[in-house]
Amino acid sequence: MSKTSFEPQKILFPMPVSLVVTGNMEKSNIVTIAWVTLLTSAPPTLGISVGTKGFSGNEILNNKHFTVNIASADIMVEADFCGINSGKDVDKFQRTGFTKLPSKHIPSPIIKECPLNIECELVESSIVGRTNHFVGKILQVHMDTDKLKDTEKPGSYIPEAMNPLIYMGGAREYRTLGEKIGDAYSIGKNLK
Repeated sequence: MSKTSFEPQKILFPMPVSLVVTGNMEKSNIVTIAWVTLLTSAPPTLGISVGTKGFSGNEILNNKHFTVNIASADIMVEADFCGINSGKDVDKFQRTGFTKLPSKHIPSPIIKECPLNIECELVESSIVGRTNHFVGKILQVHMDTDKLKDTEKPGSYIPEAMNPLIYMGGAREYRTLGEKIGDAYSIGKNLK
């Protein structure tokens, strides 16, 4: 097998599509991003990247809180709409029909139609190139109970039931999750 090289901008990175909400129950904005990652477990934090030219980055900086709502493939059209329209021009909740639910710890609402919602308090921000990088301390996680095998165990989620919408960077395509092929932190033990 041989390898070839590509510029980093051409690489097809698969990433879950997230709808980031900031504001409050009366007035809030949604931006669609795929640049989301867990950063630390203690304290629990995640990182998101939002362009500096748009409306959403300034809103996150002003509000100091946001929610990350993982989109399912069922809401692909609405998720894409939120990424190609500006919150300064359109009320995205009104146009998409998404339902706002109150968060437990912050003013920014969560989106009912998303199977996984994460409340975050902004703890750090920086700009790299043309992108805002935000670090959010995770305050609360919400999951649809019908996506769990056991409602007492958050790790018992059913990936197929969550049906996360996956963005293929570079190709600008949406995909769905494939089948399970192994257990992490376990399958490697077979190599001796």
